[in-house]
Amino acid sequence: MSLLFLLAYRAIDLLTWLLVAVAVLSWFPIDPRNRWIRMLHGITDPILHPIRLIVPSIGGFSFDIIIAVLLLQLIQRVFLQALAGAP
Repeated sequence: MSLLFLLAYRAIDLLTWLLVAVAVLSWFPIDPRNRWIRMLHGITDPILHPIRLIVPSIGGFSFDIIIAVLLLQLIQRVFLQALAGAP
């Protein structure tokens, strides 16, 4: 069971880095038809879209990525606590 938690922990870690990449790439004029950009948005948008519906942009700033990263970090902490308590 701990292998499953470890894989989930690493997947969340990878997803966090992908969200950071989306945030950094949003500062540059990149062709949205690029296959890598489409793949990146295809992975991260299902996580960001529900947050965007709840938390609107404020003054042109979007906090959806920050909220998503914080939620993923919270989930990682829960996984770590579950792993620490597992026999």
